Amino acid sequence: MEKFSTSSLLNMNNLSVTKSNTLIDASYKLNVQAQKLVLACLGKVDSRKEIPKEMTITALEFSELMGIPNAHRELYLATDALYESTISLREGNNDIELRWIQRKSKKIKGLGSVTITWSDEVLKYISTLQSRFTSYKLRHIAELQSSHSIRLYELLMRFNSTGERIISLKDFKSSLGLSSKYPLFKDLNKWVIKPAVSELNQRSDLIIELETIKKGRTVTALSFTFKQNKQLKLDV
Repeated sequence: MEKFSTSSLLNMNNLSVTKSNTLIDASYKLNVQAQKLVLACLGKVDSRKEIPKEMTITALEFSELMGIPNAHRELYLATDALYESTISLREGNNDIELRWIQRKSKKIKGLGSVTITWSDEVLKYISTLQSRFTSYKLRHIAELQSSHSIRLYELLMRFNSTGERIISLKDFKSSLGLSSKYPLFKDLNKWVIKPAVSELNQRSDLIIELETIKKGRTVTALSFTFKQNKQLKLDV
């Protein structure tokens, strides 16, 4: 069973998150605290080694790693949300649905900690093949307040080597778990896209520009160009 060490907390700037690119582009929707719980756990994993099936994190660690006040309550709520959530992804010609965690998390209230058990299916996507994976520093998303911002950051960082990504509107909405919402682009843009881009420009290490791609008068895709700020803006 894995636990954070004091040295891990002191070296948060060096923690990276690594996910399968298939998982990055999968369709799922988690609230921001559940997203941060997943990322905090993955941030401690050395992707070159075997991934532990069980991982324990305390409220203090969660608070220090992700900048979350009232961390005891948020940690418990995040684990409950994670248990209720599924991931939809495409593997070859097959659409599959899987769970993040195998069973309800064990909560140790006296210690303010939870133990999560990854599902076997998720474990295989948090793997060791670096060429197929996207890594980013945990500190670059720790201050983000929106789950949409975190997902957009992940979608862009998959193409960090080129600094460009074009994604169809359909795939964008699917990745954020919004396929059945915001049928009008103006609403999606107002409530999801613009706020996410704005928050990333303000709070992350990315500088993003966005253009829409249209077929006639209809927006069909989003074209992002981005670069990393060498000095994280939060450190200035």
